[in-house]
Amino acid sequence: MQKNQSRYFIGLDLSVADKLAIANWRDKQMFGLSDKPVPVENFHITLSFLGQVKHNKLEQLEALLDQISTKTVNTQTNQLGVFNKAKILYLGVESTPTLQQLAQQCLAINGKLDLPSPHDVYRPHITLNRKHAELIPITSQPPKLELNFDEFHLFESVSSSQQGKPPHYPKRMSFSLNPF
Repeated sequence: MQKNQSRYFIGLDLSVADKLAIANWRDKQMFGLSDKPVPVENFHITLSFLGQVKHNKLEQLEALLDQISTKTVNTQTNQLGVFNKAKILYLGVESTPTLQQLAQQCLAINGKLDLPSPHDVYRPHITLNRKHAELIPITSQPPKLELNFDEFHLFESVSSSQQGKPPHYPKRMSFSLNPF
């Protein structure tokens, strides 16, 4: 990666209480998997992965994010699943109309900044474990958590300097959602 670029994504940050509830459920129900658990502080719902964004485009990105207008997002966790190709175990999130509208506005930014679109179909989820290679029957029911968001964020994906340590995702900008 070039020095004048960083990797970014737009997303929703879960509350501390929701992150801890998910981590506690995962640790009890998924105990013993050889996967790499995602650190609790990294739990989030991605709206659009932007990838590498040149620093000279950050001002334009901020202006585009500031133009997003949608209501607060209320949803819930609803399923446990696996993205086999990416080897990710995830907790699915109900795709409500408000969440879909917000995601579509965020995905449109990729085109406006000439960035590749990350996927054809938006599937909101919280990544629980990476390097999920085991084909285990998932018999436990996922937690049914009500998730409420009144803002969304621009996150930077910062790689660790220590080999094997996961990246962290500091918030670089935050934007309010409309309460009605």
